[in-house]
Amino acid sequence: MTSKAQIARSSFVRYGALPLGLIALVVVLRAFFFIPFRVMTTAQAPSLRLGAWALARRTQMPQRGELILYRVASTANSSSATHLMVARIIALPGDSLEVRSGKLLVNGVPSLDHRHPRNNNEQYALRLPREGGVYPLTSTNLVAYRAALIEEQKLFPPARGEVSLQGLAQRDWLKALASNPYHTFHRDYYWVLTDDTHVAPDSRHLGILPADAIEGVIFFSL
Repeated sequence: MTSKAQIARSSFVRYGALPLGLIALVVVLRAFFFIPFRVMTTAQAPSLRLGAWALARRTQMPQRGELILYRVASTANSSSATHLMVARIIALPGDSLEVRSGKLLVNGVPSLDHRHPRNNNEQYALRLPREGGVYPLTSTNLVAYRAALIEEQKLFPPARGEVSLQGLAQRDWLKALASNPYHTFHRDYYWVLTDDTHVAPDSRHLGILPADAIEGVIFFSL
């Protein structure tokens, strides 16, 4: 015969401990392993359809060709405000990137991860910085490096002999860098593009993407 104490324990497990345990598991998985989100853009269609629910695996070390979820600064008044975006990894830290005759080349090889519009007149060439790497700053790559340089010099003091760009108008950067055009980067950087380049901004507009802005790799959508 089942006692009242046994019934009470069973009821506690079924209606108390078990739901709380499941809630705790979901919280832990969400905090440390996965990010559920809803797709609010057609930038990655048909891989990610508008309105679909998706999961991203938390990591800041994606591979070339993977879809990622990443943070960008919001245009809101608060400088700390950010929002999430999706894009595809095109180039990794240390890769060279070039658009030549309408073709996107990564390390000199046509990229198979992105179909660059053939009627696009964009021209750029740069190398994606690695953490601790020293790279020249030129009129060609400064556009892509600009946001990263501003943030890096806020977070990290310039290395000995490096030119501080803090407080300088961007039109004066090249003149200031004439004495030493090299910068030591303190983070790994990636190049991301949307599959539909007309829908949402990507590295062509935002510049190189630091690893710590990456929230995770998207691996499932429904």
